[in-house]
Amino acid sequence: MRAFRALLIREVWSLSVSPFSYVLLGFWFLLNGIFFAYLLASEPIRADVDVLPQYMFGSGVLVWLLLPAFPPLLTLRLFAEEHRLGTLEPLLTAPIRDIEVVLAKYLAACVFFLVFWAGVLLQFVVLGSFGANLDWNLVLSGFYGALMISLLFLATGLWASAWGGNLLFAAAGGAALNFLLLFLPVLFDQQGNPLQGIAHAMNIPDMVDRGFTVGLIDSYALLYFPLLAGLFLFLTWVRLVSRRWVP
Repeated sequence: MRAFRALLIREVWSLSVSPFSYVLLGFWFLLNGIFFAYLLASEPIRADVDVLPQYMFGSGVLVWLLLPAFPPLLTLRLFAEEHRLGTLEPLLTAPIRDIEVVLAKYLAACVFFLVFWAGVLLQFVVLGSFGANLDWNLVLSGFYGALMISLLFLATGLWASAWGGNLLFAAAGGAALNFLLLFLPVLFDQQGNPLQGIAHAMNIPDMVDRGFTVGLIDSYALLYFPLLAGLFLFLTWVRLVSRRWVP
């Protein structure tokens, strides 16, 4: 347990002092800030400010373009860069279990990604301080939904990062997988499609738009995201274990 805590602290510190992390953070804040300002000036938000969380945490096109891409960019250095620099093998031979390595790196990424969404939440706090009559149940529910999706995408990004030292593959592969998880079920969730039932059960935009962003937290969604994230963490562990036989 001591080795796990030490690795977790090391990974959080490494992300906290990495210039690349702050470039990602700055770019994220810039794009979300521009989108937030644009929405405030739009007619639907002027008519009803309560729909703002739906755009910031769910229905906004910019959100769905950013959200699948940023977690793999954050996680690419956790395994892929260590593999490229040759520091992964000493870590895997250290007196710490492989599953602890996976969990420490994943939790470090989760802690740091909280800062990404905290900056978005801060915009609502500032807006409320200027007298906007916000429904905080909608804001916090939407925030929670976006956070759950982010934790899933960090797990997929970590799995992509574990496949080798190619940083481009780690980033592009993780983002591609996230886009597939988002939009492939949407394509099959059509009337008359034999796979509609399965696709509907995996339709993340539908879970968000019909649930979290309107203040409804479904127990199915609460299980779906952690279980799917757990599956990709398990696959990451399998990949690390398999490296002992297949580099």
